[in-house]
Amino acid sequence: MIEHYHLPSAKVLSAQRIEEVATVVVEISRHDYLGYPIAPADLWRLDSNESIWPFHQLVGRDGPRFVFETYDVPSPLPQVGLTWDFCSRWLPDAMDAVRDKSISWELLLAPDDTCNRCLLTYETIAVGSAHSRGYQSKYGWITTGAYREFIQRDILRVRNHWRSIELAA
Repeated sequence: MIEHYHLPSAKVLSAQRIEEVATVVVEISRHDYLGYPIAPADLWRLDSNESIWPFHQLVGRDGPRFVFETYDVPSPLPQVGLTWDFCSRWLPDAMDAVRDKSISWELLLAPDDTCNRCLLTYETIAVGSAHSRGYQSKYGWITTGAYREFIQRDILRVRNHWRSIELAA
C-alpha cells in the first residue's frame, strides 16, 4: 500500500499585530519537511484547499518554534491554540528570482505550449490559457499578476526589506 505524503502541522502559539505587521509564532511538527525557503508559506486547511493565514518572512527560530512576519493582511489573526497544516510556497529558484534585482524581466507572448509554469504561482502560461503573456528572465516565467505583486509591489518585502533569517542554500 502506498503511503501518501502529509504536510507537517503547525500549532499557533501566539499571534499579534502592530500596525501593518503581524507576528505569529508556531510550533512545526516535522523538521524533515523544512528547507530553503521556509517562507513564504501558509497555514493551510487541506480538506477545503484553503489558506488560513500567509507567512511572508521567517524572522526567528528556536528549535521547532518559528516566528513569522506577515505584512498588510487585513484578515483576522490565526487563533492561538489551533493546529493547521503548514505548507511552504516556493522553491529556491523562485526566491532567487524575486530577490535578484540585477536581472531584467521581459514581457512576452507565451509560446504555443503548456509546459511553462509560473515560478511563483504555478499557473500555466500558454497560448489559449488565462495567462497568454508572462514575464521571462533567466529563472523562467512568471505571470503578469505575479510580476505586479512580487516584483513591482514587493508585497512579501523580500526584495527591498529582507528581514528573514533564512540564507540561500
